[in-house]
Amino acid sequence: MHYIAQKYDSDMTLQSAKKELQRMGEILYQRQYITGSEGNLSLRMGSDDILITRSGVCKGELTPTDLIKISLKKNTLNQLQKPSSELRLHLEVYRQRPEIRAVIHAHPPYVVSLSLAGISLEKPYTPESVLLLGAVPTAPYGRPSTSQVSESIQKYIKKTDIIILERHGSLTVGQTLKDAFQKLEILENTAKIVWLGRQAGIIKPLSLKEAKELFSLRRAVYGFEYPVIPFE
Repeated sequence: MHYIAQKYDSDMTLQSAKKELQRMGEILYQRQYITGSEGNLSLRMGSDDILITRSGVCKGELTPTDLIKISLKKNTLNQLQKPSSELRLHLEVYRQRPEIRAVIHAHPPYVVSLSLAGISLEKPYTPESVLLLGAVPTAPYGRPSTSQVSESIQKYIKKTDIIILERHGSLTVGQTLKDAFQKLEILENTAKIVWLGRQAGIIKPLSLKEAKELFSLRRAVYGFEYPVIPFE
């Protein structure tokens, strides 16, 4: 079982790609994973181009003109266009992971709350989190809209599709927008469970023995090698 749905290819039209991004922006906004002009998302078209959301717009109200086409090879765009201020974050993903077709950067509240409290989701709190997420790393804080954010994920992105950005939200990537969104949804639900558990008292992660068994199951059944459990 995998998250992966139908892959995007070079035959995908610009119009259909824009519609997918618009629809995903609505979903993210409705679920309150982003508010106001927060967050950004992009879609890779073929091997050479990406579509990314424009800076400063509400993702729940995207129009076709709010989606900007950028050449990955030339990294060029119309000077009148202003892509997301986190463009470098998206480009870093596509540079290191050429198989990735979709990137979502959101601000899910429980995920952000855990990072503010210094609670890591690298620990295996629930069997579902191990099976579906693995050990989720938290990238060190990077100042938004600067190269610090893209630099913060460099050591993680080759080994995981899911990264918490300290104080700044989440990064999920996948073969499709749906794929990246499902990972975001599971991540936020896990963060909510952990956060609510902390309100009731001290919470304990699964034992190391059980975590290793679950990680083996994750590899055997789901086919996921990474991210590995970071503790022994």
